[in-house]
Amino acid sequence: MATTSQNVSSFVANVACIAFGFIYVAGFYLFRTKQNANLSRNHPVTIKNRIRAVTFASIVTPFLVWLIMLSHPFNHSILQVLGLRLPSSVSELAALTGPVVLTAVLFLGPLVQLYYEQSLPYQSNFDFTRDVKSVFFSLLGQRNYVVAPITEEFVFRACMIAVLHHAGFSRAYLIFVSPMYFGLAHLHHAWENFHQWGSNKGALRLVLFSSTFQFCYTTVFGWYVSFVFLRLGSIWPPILCHTFCNIMGFPDVSDIQLQSPARQKVIKCAFAGGVVLFWCLLFPLTSPRNVGWSVYWPAA
Repeated sequence: MATTSQNVSSFVANVACIAFGFIYVAGFYLFRTKQNANLSRNHPVTIKNRIRAVTFASIVTPFLVWLIMLSHPFNHSILQVLGLRLPSSVSELAALTGPVVLTAVLFLGPLVQLYYEQSLPYQSNFDFTRDVKSVFFSLLGQRNYVVAPITEEFVFRACMIAVLHHAGFSRAYLIFVSPMYFGLAHLHHAWENFHQWGSNKGALRLVLFSSTFQFCYTTVFGWYVSFVFLRLGSIWPPILCHTFCNIMGFPDVSDIQLQSPARQKVIKCAFAGGVVLFWCLLFPLTSPRNVGWSVYWPAA
């Protein structure tokens, strides 16, 4: 696979990525006081403090990328390497939404399951005020569906990949290794959960299981959105995919058994079919040709 000329040393690039992750997570603890130190992560005060922290990190991190660019000139502007350029046409805008469609295809099974439960928009068990307005306009919703996707993808995807790419790392490294920084950054939840769940052996077992699962899930998700970012050279599709995945959550197959046998077969086929269709559409819906060009993945 093609790589860039090595203008930034691999050591500097990896240290920078560690620093980016540290800045992002450290703010959670720097922006809290002794009075609210023991509040849960879902408490309104904690959410507000952490929103301030990640906003700060999202300002400092691209500034550090800019400083690296000053000493090791890139071939493109900082807006281009961070994937911040806006679509210049309706067709390009449509192309940037392709990965969201691709992600929805992967969730075909859960979507069919929601359809049978009459929980999709405009179905009988769906209520706009309850399921959209009260969720997205709450502090919890703002964190999960707006702030977290934007700041995490910007710092852990755009900023890290920009530096690592300029250090000459291969696409394979950028796709499969760089997301580990993202996965490791989520492990700070382990310490919080350990204390909230009792600080005992049972809590330790739960923390080890949940942290391992979360690390694996976030890393695999990182593989996908890193691939999308490189292919399209834009941070907007990864942000939208991140939001969609947060809305859907991890697929819960336990409720399938509540459906009739015929519907169970349809749902299971949808799960399998979604994976097959996802693989078939992965390259066509993320082709650099769809957006004209990509800084990271020249169109063949």
